[in-house]
Amino acid sequence: MLMIKTEWAAGNKLIGYWVISLILLLSGSLLPYGKIIPDFLRIDALVHIVLYSILSFTPMVLLKNRQNAFLASIVITPFGYLLETIAMQITGGSFNAFNAIANNIGVLAGMAAGFIVRLKNHYNPDNENDTQQEPKN
Repeated sequence: MLMIKTEWAAGNKLIGYWVISLILLLSGSLLPYGKIIPDFLRIDALVHIVLYSILSFTPMVLLKNRQNAFLASIVITPFGYLLETIAMQITGGSFNAFNAIANNIGVLAGMAAGFIVRLKNHYNPDNENDTQQEPKN
């Protein structure tokens, strides 16, 4: 089922990073940090890009079926819009287009990175390049 190498899959590190990113994203979206920390040190968009890229990268490398991996990654986009809408209702603010754009950039970056890892694993399977074949005479 898993496509990534065993050293990444051991201990479910990547799934742990995904869960941590999801928790950070939920807490950052649903708690009114703007009232606590004004403008959040101007790194709000960067945080959105990083978290959404992790959330979309993980299914791209964990799921072996390409279609399922793509669908699991792309579903992060409407999830981001849902969180932005819920955040509007909780904080009473308006829709933040910059956050939505940062979410989409993060999803695309994560999917692109996951696609590159998939291609690398496809063309360079486990340890096939480490063993040299002797030429036949």
